[in-house]
Amino acid sequence: MPAVRKGRRSVEELIRTELQQIRANVVGVRGSLVATSDGLVVTHDIPDVEPTQIAALAAATLAVARRAILATECGAFREALARGSDGYLAVYAAGDSAIVAVAGTSSLNVGMLQYRAREIIERIAAQSSQIGAMAAPARAAAAPARAAAAPARAAAAPARNTRSLPRRRPAASS
Repeated sequence: MPAVRKGRRSVEELIRTELQQIRANVVGVRGSLVATSDGLVVTHDIPDVEPTQIAALAAATLAVARRAILATECGAFREALARGSDGYLAVYAAGDSAIVAVAGTSSLNVGMLQYRAREIIERIAAQSSQIGAMAAPARAAAAPARAAAAPARAAAAPARNTRSLPRRRPAASS
């Protein structure tokens, strides 16, 4: 966590305040979080839910939705909304390196969420470069470890069987 200068709030505190505004201003919001685009939690306002799981799912949602938007030539990804029997999960792009996920109850007013969240997402996106910088040290530290482990994984991997499985025989007719 970055050091906080006297009289200045950290990026996490500023963003958490924005997340609290979403819950305070939109009826039915259970909580929200900000994560890097690869799923690392920056900060959250989600009680009673594991934020790392939500961040990972939001990153996966972002990746799939971004690909779908590109494939259908609909421009740049902005948001995705999933509706379940008991609530909603909305995922928003916040700049190039951050995502915002909002979990809501089944009584969530989605129109109000879209209206209120846009300005908050823009303020969070303004912090996007700092959010990306938070994840950069973790990625940089993981890269040498992955590179060193690659030869060991290759040596330990079993040889692949190239034979195909036998075909299923049709049932005998009577």
